[in-house]
Amino acid sequence: MSLDELKLKIKEEVPISNVIGSYISIKKSGSSMISLCPFHSDSKPSMHINDSKKIFKCFACDAAGDAITFVMKYRNLDYVDALKEICQKQGINFDSYQDEKKSNPKLDMAKKILTKTAQLYRKTATTHKFPPYDEFIKKRGLNEEIAATYNLGFAQSKNSLCDYLKSIPNEKDRSFAFSIAEELGLIKRDRNNSEAHYDTFRDRIIFPIWDQFGQVTGFTSRAIRDDQKAKYMNSVDSFIFNKRNILYGFHLAKNAIREKDAVILVEGNMDQVALFNNGFHNTVAVMGIALGAPSLERLIGMTKNIYLGLDSDPAGFKAMERMNQQLAEKGIVAKFLDFAPQKDPDEFVQAQGALAFQTKLDNAIPAYDVLLNKIIPEKLPEVLDRKLEILNRAFEMMAPLRTHLAATERVVGIAKRLGLKSEPAQIVKNYEEYLEKIEAKERNAARFQPKTKVVEPEFIPEMDDESLHLSDLEISELNLQRDEYVAPKKILSKTEKLVVQELVQLPALFSGESTLELLDFITSDEVKKYIGKVKKIILEIDESEYSSVISNLTNTPEYSPELREAVSSALFKYKIKELDLKTKSKIIQDLKTKLQVELLKNKKDELKRLQQICESEVEMTSLLQNLSEVEKSLQALKKSK
Repeated sequence: MSLDELKLKIKEEVPISNVIGSYISIKKSGSSMISLCPFHSDSKPSMHINDSKKIFKCFACDAAGDAITFVMKYRNLDYVDALKEICQKQGINFDSYQDEKKSNPKLDMAKKILTKTAQLYRKTATTHKFPPYDEFIKKRGLNEEIAATYNLGFAQSKNSLCDYLKSIPNEKDRSFAFSIAEELGLIKRDRNNSEAHYDTFRDRIIFPIWDQFGQVTGFTSRAIRDDQKAKYMNSVDSFIFNKRNILYGFHLAKNAIREKDAVILVEGNMDQVALFNNGFHNTVAVMGIALGAPSLERLIGMTKNIYLGLDSDPAGFKAMERMNQQLAEKGIVAKFLDFAPQKDPDEFVQAQGALAFQTKLDNAIPAYDVLLNKIIPEKLPEVLDRKLEILNRAFEMMAPLRTHLAATERVVGIAKRLGLKSEPAQIVKNYEEYLEKIEAKERNAARFQPKTKVVEPEFIPEMDDESLHLSDLEISELNLQRDEYVAPKKILSKTEKLVVQELVQLPALFSGESTLELLDFITSDEVKKYIGKVKKIILEIDESEYSSVISNLTNTPEYSPELREAVSSALFKYKIKELDLKTKSKIIQDLKTKLQVELLKNKKDELKRLQQICESEVEMTSLLQNLSEVEKSLQALKKSK
C-alpha cells in the first residue's frame, strides 16, 4: 500500500473535525464546526471546519486546507511526518502504507550491516562485563534509559564484527557483506594477510550515528585508554555516510525543535547527549567545523532561532564564527552560548546544572555582539584612521547580513562607540558602499573572460530611435551581464492566486477555449501545470465528485503550500453554478487584464532598478524609452477596464 492510499483513507474515513479537534478546541455551529484560528491572533471563532467538504477555512486570515494541511501548518511538520502523526493519534498503522521502493542490494546490505553492528556493540555493553563502559556511563551521569535511547555500545579488543560476518552461511552473501563492511570502514584488511580482516573499532565506547530518519549510517568511537592514538574516531565518509550532512541526535530532537521553535547547536556527541539527558531535547551536534548545506537548510526550515553552544577553546570559537557567517548569509542572527570556565556544554551542566544552563539560554546575546566586542580595544584609539580601520572590520564582519536591519543598526552602534561624529545616515551609506564594492568584486571574479579578443570600434555610429529600444530579452541579458541579485519570485503572485481561486470555484470557466489564453500571462510554472491538469480532468468527472477529486489532486507534496491553500479556500466556497457565455467571457477577460497589469508593473519595477545601475547615456535613453512604452500600455489597460 502507498502513501497516496493513506492520504485517501485519512480524508475519506477520518472526519476532519476529529483530526483538528485532537489539537484545538472546536464547537458545533449549524452544519459546520467553528474554532479560534491558531494561525493568527483570533479573538472570536473565525475558523470553520466542514466535515462534508473535508476542509477547514479561516475567514479572517484565509488559512485553508484539508486535515493533513492543518497538521503540517499547526505542528510545522513536513508531509510525511504529518501523516505519521495523524496515524498515531487516529490509531492507523502508518508502516503498512509505506511505498515499496526498488531494492538497491548495496544500500540494503549496508543498512543491515550498520544496524547489526550497532546491536552487536550494544549487546556487548549491556553484559556489564567491561568496566571501562560502565565507568564511562557512571562518570557522565547517564542512566540505562539514556544509554538505551542512544544505543550506546562497547567494542571489545577482539574482532567481534569480523566473527559475525564470518558466520553468514551463504558464501556469496558473506563475501558481499565483507566487501561492504570494508567500504564502510567498519573492518580493515590485514596488511600481512590480504585474505584476513580485523575490526576498525576496538577497545572503544561506541556512539551510533543516525540520519534524520533514525537509520544508523555510521559510528563515533571514544578511546578508553590514554595510549590509544585517537581519542575520538569516526566512520569514514562513504556512499551512506557524510559527516558534513549529519546532525547528531536530529531524529530525537526534531519534534522538540518544532515545539520550542529553537535549536541548540553543540560540537560533540556527548554534549548533545548531556543536554538531552538534562531536558534540553532541542539539541543537535555538528559532525565537523561547519554546517553542510543539507544540514543548514534542514535546520532553518524548522526554526530561525539558533543557539551556537560550541566548545570554549579557540577552535570552538573559530567554528562558531564560521557557522554564524553561514547562518547570516541566510538572514539569521544566531545567539552565542559561552561556557567558560568549563570547556563545553557537557562539563557545564555537570558542574552547574540544568537551571544554570536555562538561565544561560534566557540571557544569550547575538553572536555578532560577541564578535564585534572582540574587535574594539579596551582603550579606544585617538587617531581617526585607526578608528576607521576598526569600523571597516565591523563592515566586513556584518557583510554576510547585507542590509538587514540587524547589520545596519550594529554598524551605527559601533561608530558611536568609537566616538565617530558622522550622522547615522552617513555611516549606513558608507556601509552600503562597502557592500557594493564587495558585490562588484564577486561579480568580476565570477564573470567569464571572453575567449576572443574584443576589438573596440574607432567610432560610435549614430543610432535611431528603433535601435535604442531594448527588448525583454536584452533586458534579461543586461541583468545577467551585471550579475545583479534579483529576489526570487514568490511561487504565487496575488493575481495568480486569484486566477487559481476563480477557476477552481467556478469550474464552468474551463469549458471555453479562452481560459487557456490566461496561461500566456502566468509566470509560475506550477500554476500553469496545475491549471492544465485541472482542465484535463474537469470534463471526465461528475459534478458531485468535483470537490473530492480536486482536493485529492491538489493536496500532495507536488504542490506548494500557497497553491494548496488557495485551492482549499476556493473549494470551501464552491457551489454548483451555471454561467452564461457572456459572464464567462467577462470573468476571463477581467482575469487576463489583471495578469497583464501585474506583468507590466513587474517590468516597470525592473526597468527602474536597472536605471539605478545604468552605466552609459545610451543605456539610460533606452531604459527611459522602455519605461515610457510600459507606462502607455498600463494606461491603455486601465482605460479598457
